[in-house]
Amino acid sequence: MILRLVIADGRQTPAVAESVELSADGTLTGWRSVSPAGVGWFTGKLPAPELTALQALIEAVTPTSPPHPVPRPGAAEEVLELPATGPVSIAGLTPASAPAPTPASAPADADSLDGGVDGAGAWARLAEASRQLIERLTDFPRAAVAVDVASPTTARLVHRGTDPLRLDLGTVAVRVTAWRGYYEPAGDWTGPVTGPAEVEAGPGWTYDLPIERAPDDTTVHLAVNFAVLSGSTKVPVQARFTPVPK
Repeated sequence: MILRLVIADGRQTPAVAESVELSADGTLTGWRSVSPAGVGWFTGKLPAPELTALQALIEAVTPTSPPHPVPRPGAAEEVLELPATGPVSIAGLTPASAPAPTPASAPADADSLDGGVDGAGAWARLAEASRQLIERLTDFPRAAVAVDVASPTTARLVHRGTDPLRLDLGTVAVRVTAWRGYYEPAGDWTGPVTGPAEVEAGPGWTYDLPIERAPDDTTVHLAVNFAVLSGSTKVPVQARFTPVPK
């Protein structure tokens, strides 16, 4: 492991609990609990240029001390772990929040060698790249489920990846939000759907969910709450459908 990021936020239901781990050979593994591109387990391998860029970012922060950002109230917990530093809180750390770098011609001082403005900038860039890995993860589904719109009155859960996973669909909560254009709300519908308490979803598996028909001139967004079974543990998840703007 050369990098691990865990994001947790218990303010919503289901709770956000995302994780991604990168190995030295470019292998990317992780879990998504709330996502518009599938929930479940993901495994893949980054192309060499992406791995090289991330390794350079990791090397840039190695000689510096971790920063101490001040997250906004209610922000999700974000913990980035590197072998050289151990776990580091990066909530609130963004390129925009980092101080301007020290000019190359300026003499080195204690701050620039110990997590000062240069170190903070390097950490901010690594933090942002690590967050992007969470999104990149969903390009490599192993055992995951996504949701799509099958028809104006049907949402469809779809297996993604090569491996099966067990689901609890005993109480599924479906939310449909319709938008007219980008900013005008055009309707909101929420309803429960009762399905099987345990089902194995593998390649080719789908499951249809009835939804309220939205007006024809609107764009539909979906959020479907259900649970993934891992051993005897029931893990609440939310698969989302967000259409790509045309």
